[in-house]
Amino acid sequence: MSEAILALGSNLGDRIANLRAALDLLGERGAAVTRVSSVWETPPVPADQPRYLNAAVAVETGLSPEEVLAAAKEVERLLGRRPTGHWRPRPIDIDVLFCGEQKVATETLTVPHPRIAERAFVLLPLSEVTEGPLPVLGRSAAELLAGLDTSGHERLGVRLRPGS
Repeated sequence: MSEAILALGSNLGDRIANLRAALDLLGERGAAVTRVSSVWETPPVPADQPRYLNAAVAVETGLSPEEVLAAAKEVERLLGRRPTGHWRPRPIDIDVLFCGEQKVATETLTVPHPRIAERAFVLLPLSEVTEGPLPVLGRSAAELLAGLDTSGHERLGVRLRPGS
């Protein structure tokens, strides 16, 4: 078993329900949720769409990185995500940020996720589920976050739990 860290986002439909359903469905696919961040409401990129709810989750899994990605894509499909192109509104988005200490670079998966260091909407929740230096990157989420604009990012008083 190893730990993977995933970023979840939703900006269509019942965003909280989408995030909760994603946790449950990930667990059913061999990714047992062990830690969950707060829910953050964040500005969309690009700005011409609804605001996102974002969270980060740590999971214990026996799945390979590619299998974690396949499970994430299956959960997205089950929750109504359809191909609409990059950076468009979606009921759920799940990105594989880390898979233990592994570095992966394939045609379909890059771990660690290549844009972590430039995304406050990822680093804010990530800083709540990780401590110390991030795998491969060698710097903490808080250190990476220090150089980014976090205006418009708001921690909500909502906690996600598997099975809730």
